[in-house]
Amino acid sequence: MAIEIHTLPEHMPNDALRYVGKPVNRVEDPALVSGTVQFIDNLSLPGMLHCAILRSPHPHARIVSVDVSAALAAEGVVAVISGEDVKRWCVPGFTAPEGWGNYCMAVDKVRFVGEPVAAVAATSRYLAEDALELLHIEYETLTPVCNPEQAMAPDAPVVFEERGTNVMLHRDYTWGEVDRVFAEADHIISRRFRWNRVGANPTETFGCICQWDLADNSLTCHGAYQTPRFMAIGRAASLQLPANRVRIVTHPQGGGFGGKGGPRGTDIAALLSRKSNGRPVKYIEDRMEYLLAGGGQSWDRYYDAALAVKADGTVTGFRVHLVDDQGAGAEGYGTISAAKPLAAFTGNYRIEAASYDLTLVATNRAPTYPYRGYGPPPHNLVLESLMDCTARELGMDPAELRRQNFIRPEQFPYTVPSGNEYDSGNYEAVLDRVLEIADYPALRARQAAARAEGRLVGIGVVGTVEPGVFDWNAYATVGVPGVGVPEGVKVGLDVFGNVSVAVGFSLQGQGQFTVAAQVVADYLGVDMAQVKISTASSDVALPHFGQGGSRLGVAVTGAILGACEKLNAMFCKVVAHVMQAPEESIVLRNGRLYRVDAPEHGMSLAEIAGLMLSRSDLLPPGVEPCPEATYVWTSPNRNAPDDQGRCRSYLTAANATHVALVEIDRDTGRTHILDYCIVDDCGTRLNPANVEGQLQGGVAQGVGAALYEEYVYNDECQPLVSTFVDYLMPTIHEVPMTRKDHIVTPSPVSPLGAKGCGEGAMHTTPATILCAINDALAPLGKEMLETPASPHRLWKLLHEDQATSA
Repeated sequence: MAIEIHTLPEHMPNDALRYVGKPVNRVEDPALVSGTVQFIDNLSLPGMLHCAILRSPHPHARIVSVDVSAALAAEGVVAVISGEDVKRWCVPGFTAPEGWGNYCMAVDKVRFVGEPVAAVAATSRYLAEDALELLHIEYETLTPVCNPEQAMAPDAPVVFEERGTNVMLHRDYTWGEVDRVFAEADHIISRRFRWNRVGANPTETFGCICQWDLADNSLTCHGAYQTPRFMAIGRAASLQLPANRVRIVTHPQGGGFGGKGGPRGTDIAALLSRKSNGRPVKYIEDRMEYLLAGGGQSWDRYYDAALAVKADGTVTGFRVHLVDDQGAGAEGYGTISAAKPLAAFTGNYRIEAASYDLTLVATNRAPTYPYRGYGPPPHNLVLESLMDCTARELGMDPAELRRQNFIRPEQFPYTVPSGNEYDSGNYEAVLDRVLEIADYPALRARQAAARAEGRLVGIGVVGTVEPGVFDWNAYATVGVPGVGVPEGVKVGLDVFGNVSVAVGFSLQGQGQFTVAAQVVADYLGVDMAQVKISTASSDVALPHFGQGGSRLGVAVTGAILGACEKLNAMFCKVVAHVMQAPEESIVLRNGRLYRVDAPEHGMSLAEIAGLMLSRSDLLPPGVEPCPEATYVWTSPNRNAPDDQGRCRSYLTAANATHVALVEIDRDTGRTHILDYCIVDDCGTRLNPANVEGQLQGGVAQGVGAALYEEYVYNDECQPLVSTFVDYLMPTIHEVPMTRKDHIVTPSPVSPLGAKGCGEGAMHTTPATILCAINDALAPLGKEMLETPASPHRLWKLLHEDQATSA
């Protein structure tokens, strides 16, 4: 049984929770399973044109000339744009660090294969694609820089010539007496790791329909936008429009995971609409475009890392030197992913000192973008692999080494060396439970028997922290200053007592509409069927961020509770006035407001809303005839970073431990996952079914990153991945159906005690599988320190001795 620690949330006026904490049916699903959800490619507007984009075949080249005349004269073509139009009407997008951005289309030179060079709007996508063949572009090819080593060489070609260097940013963070703890260490365990590019690859690629209103110089964009408010601000900046003239209407999405690019495609479609006298222009990214340059490539990293360890296994120091290949610019906020590890740099462990030498480099690969986890998955793989290396060197069980170094329950709230504060946790209880589920002694016995038969069987035991509910302050040191990420909602009632909730984000798969409905229903004491959640367009939505950073379940809960508390206060005032009773004597319980001393005297929510909307003459002074309330929630207790980046950057710290049993086939190099167990602690589980789905989905992506997925470039910086034939993703046959349990240590600082849970399995799975692989390889004295541990890569490792002797 799971260890449950329950407290009735003080925010809730009702004595019992009917919905929160229950695996209720998702309110999103009827429309999804019936096929009535309007994804962006289902939308068609009158007079709509279709966009096709011509992309660069070169990784680095000057644009000598662009001739669009033949394309413009082609059948069905209404408009063509090139870099000259973009240069006239646009500015480069915002980047972090500043000044490393591109225009939405190549201007003067191209910097990666797949960069847009020209675009056509025609009456059909077919005619637009045909017209691309009539565009004539003359290039002068330049020498590309294909990796960080080339980029940082003294005589390297410069990707952004105006910058004069390919080093986008270098920061050296030091937390504590790092030199001392390494000098005093009995063992220094060091390795070099390579994490190759992976990507989000949602089922639905990016799409949008943009319409430029020439009469009032405004822009409306429908699309698959994950963060519509920031998309609106970004489009206003890049297209040089007043911010209140840009309206983003976000549609339900067939997945996102941070990899739905959007800015380039939106700007191009918007400019084509402008040039087409305001006709709407649809752009739907195809899979080849997505794989080449859409927005899905992430984490191209080279690590040198080390642990300082005492003879008894106590880990005292952690050093990381990271060189991160950002590709051709910082347009996708890929730099933020290199800063996010600050939030949980030392993982679950009491490590007293740490350092982080971070270098971000520009090359002629496609720009990197966010991906689920936003940076910690590679970092956790490095830390957890070093923990396993330490256990092997000291002859310790890897699970017991971790237990010995865990932060203890009584130490929470705990501040890690990099400055973030973990709110709560019981890491040892999580470890004990997952070892019990996996029957760890039996796994080790099974492994010993397999090894006696000459089989390569390994076990991985890995625990990680999932920082949740992010704040911009963690990213100030890479150029994104600020404290406080808002999430706003509006809650209103009609005369029949139905509740409408307006949020700023759309359906994306996590079930957040269901969570919102659960919280509203329990607070007001109504049935979930009476609650409707809808998405407001960016021009009328309250300040919000939406999905990202394992935050929305907590953030939208905080916003809804704030709005409901304002409604409660307003309704108490109204009922007290009508009933001529003291305001403090009125309480809300189970959909009614009544006098505590006379419960039979009260009003239902429908009666209160009806009175407010139809009998304003009966309202008390200062109360408007509007049964609605808004609230914008931000994380409490955040602070600005110091000169070493130390700050309270994430509100919550969920954690999980995974146990994997794998076997490597000596003949093929293929890794088979034989068993996989998870125990997690994400605080109060607002909807257990949602959590289960997030865990299983994160495991699937983690398996892909660990074993299969890789964006490959050749020595000339040409991408070798353009279809799913080349980019290998796991199927249901490769992803294990995990065995799960959980414990609950509620967060003392978040609404209802919940913690973020959307990224935890992706944080943990790649490290667990790689640790299991290296455990399997240990009898051979071999290690796999590069991802993905693909069959070919493992086969080469297993047979390298034969190749050398031959």
